[in-house]
Amino acid sequence: MDENKLLADENNALKEEVQRLRACLAQAEGLEQTTGKIDQDYKKVETTYSEREKQLIFDLDAMTRLYKISILFVREGSLEPVLVEIVDAAIAISGADFGNIQLLDPESSELKIVASRGFPKWWLDFWNSVSVGKGTCGTALGRKERVIVEDVEQSPIFVGTPALEIQLKAGIRAVQSTPIVSRSGKPLGMFSTQYKKPHKPDKDTLQMLDLLALSAADIIERASI
Repeated sequence: MDENKLLADENNALKEEVQRLRACLAQAEGLEQTTGKIDQDYKKVETTYSEREKQLIFDLDAMTRLYKISILFVREGSLEPVLVEIVDAAIAISGADFGNIQLLDPESSELKIVASRGFPKWWLDFWNSVSVGKGTCGTALGRKERVIVEDVEQSPIFVGTPALEIQLKAGIRAVQSTPIVSRSGKPLGMFSTQYKKPHKPDKDTLQMLDLLALSAADIIERASI
């Protein structure tokens, strides 16, 4: 009888120990889940902060470039170096691989390349004079608004035209063209950025390109006075 009672007591003690261990395990699992959630939340905050920091750096760099362009025109008194700086700014702001700026010839109503970066001569020769409807820049000229081609191989602007072969030969897969228009609405020219991979600039980038276009328009008008 005593032996049976002893076994029963030991069995109960064992059950209590098992329950205690299970409770400890559950608590540990809960703590692990809480710790994991804290880590996830921290990473989210860290990522958000990093993205905001990058955006602030991007905005500051873009605004600094716009300021330098205005100062350069005042200092140089010449349009040519400013146009090159505008191309460089457009490339930097949009993360592009190539860039060019065209001015509108009032006599022919065609866009003429006046500054560029990264293109071979044969590419510049092909796009040296652009009328309404030719390529991204000619389409933007006709529509009087920015045109973005995310992939030249998929765009009706290029498919089935000699321009597609020219773009692919130069390693260009995406293009954006932004009109340069005076504050009174007069078309003055166009700047375009080109990319080696299919690409679409984000909203923040497009806003900065709009500011660049406005700054370019003011300088071009002042230079023509």
